[in-house]
Amino acid sequence: MPKITIDARTIDVPKGTSVLEAAQLLGVYIPRYCYHPRLSVSGNCRMCLVEVEKAPKLLTACSTEAAEGMVVRTDSEKVKAARRDVLEFLLINHPLDCPICDQAGECGLQDYYMDYSRAKSRFPAEDKVLRQKRRALGPHLVLDNERCILCTRCVRFCSEVTKTSELEVMERGDHSFIDLKEGKALDNGYTLNIADLCPVGAWTSRDFRFKQRVWFLKKAPAVCLGCATGCLMEAHYNDNTIYRLVPRPNAETNTWLCDRGRMTYKAAAAGDRLSKGVIKNGLIDLEPALREAATRIDEAKDAAAVLGSPWLSVEDNAALALLAGGMKTENYCFDFKFETGIADGILVNKDPSPNAAGAARVKAASGGLNFEEFLARLSGGKIKLVLTEARAAGLLKDALKASGARLIVFANNRGEIPAGAYATLPYASYFETPGTFINYQGLERRTEPVVQAPEGVKPLWQVVNKLSAYSGASLRLDSAEDALKGLDKK
Repeated sequence: MPKITIDARTIDVPKGTSVLEAAQLLGVYIPRYCYHPRLSVSGNCRMCLVEVEKAPKLLTACSTEAAEGMVVRTDSEKVKAARRDVLEFLLINHPLDCPICDQAGECGLQDYYMDYSRAKSRFPAEDKVLRQKRRALGPHLVLDNERCILCTRCVRFCSEVTKTSELEVMERGDHSFIDLKEGKALDNGYTLNIADLCPVGAWTSRDFRFKQRVWFLKKAPAVCLGCATGCLMEAHYNDNTIYRLVPRPNAETNTWLCDRGRMTYKAAAAGDRLSKGVIKNGLIDLEPALREAATRIDEAKDAAAVLGSPWLSVEDNAALALLAGGMKTENYCFDFKFETGIADGILVNKDPSPNAAGAARVKAASGGLNFEEFLARLSGGKIKLVLTEARAAGLLKDALKASGARLIVFANNRGEIPAGAYATLPYASYFETPGTFINYQGLERRTEPVVQAPEGVKPLWQVVNKLSAYSGASLRLDSAEDALKGLDKK
């Protein structure tokens, strides 16, 4: 292991470690634009120049490998002068867009100018090179070529991560710019990562653009429930509204986040969000909706059935298992088998549900039918009523239609309600309530409330608890953990 000294501090690092990475291990920050730990080294921005003893000139820290006995200075006058010169060069043709730029507040160019330069430009504004501005590229991004500093992170991302290679650097010198290759479209399913990667606001999100200044946003950990991969992410919110989701990089699952996963927050504030129950197609207050659903469950007696859901948390599935016990029915199922594995080689899973493994944990504790047995009973007419979550009901679509069984579902949004559902009961989304999910690798993920649910909308376990009380089989659940305790006793 080479021993390297940086700013009079010495450290042993693995062979192949760059000077920039060695500095990070020591807690010494070296500014950078083009460097990213998950992309190849480019070394073209020159912002990470450092002074290496016995080297005839400054070297880029990102592309210089640490060597035995190397002595590095990151704060010498020579280095500081180089940083000022690099910033002046990058700002020569940069527009004065800061007041209207979405990147303001998290812009590397702004931060480094304040930290390392604060020098007035010597270049006349009328001589600046003008480039194309505010161009929509693909479904999610806007490109402003005038702001681009040609760090090429976006080009390398499309070449190395998605392997779709839509972008390249056109022209030469100070007329160079990023553009689409001929015949290509920027719709690879991961394009919003480009907005995250861009250090200066050349790439911005069409979804987030002009919605909120970043310094007003608060941050909370969240989990993507778009598939069984269970990516960790961070929700940015203000005034009880989520404005965007970004990756929370971790070694287990994800550095990036797919575009579809980033859009999952929209359901929480969608125009069709349910805050009341639905009986057939009519809206009704939750309490009478619960009483009506309980009445139909009691009518069905032992022909009533409970189907868990791989889209629900472990706690909510556990509450449904307790409800099945209170109903004294043998017709309950928490068995869901999907093909798993990364379908696109990056993040998207073959299993579209986030918690089939969590439902399996409930099945292991509470028993019940496997899915094929449940389907056979439904198709054979032994089940007259099914209580389940809306997306799980889609797994029974044909059997429900053939059997004529009455369907009662839990749903967040009106658009989720299956055709022919008799009753629909609203519940809080997992941006609004805690929940445990287990991804396809067996890793446990925990959601925490980011915003508050619409008035009157409760977590699903609370809805189940109230439903059980109306049907005469009170579960007496005071918390989601109570559902898990009850499960453990089985």
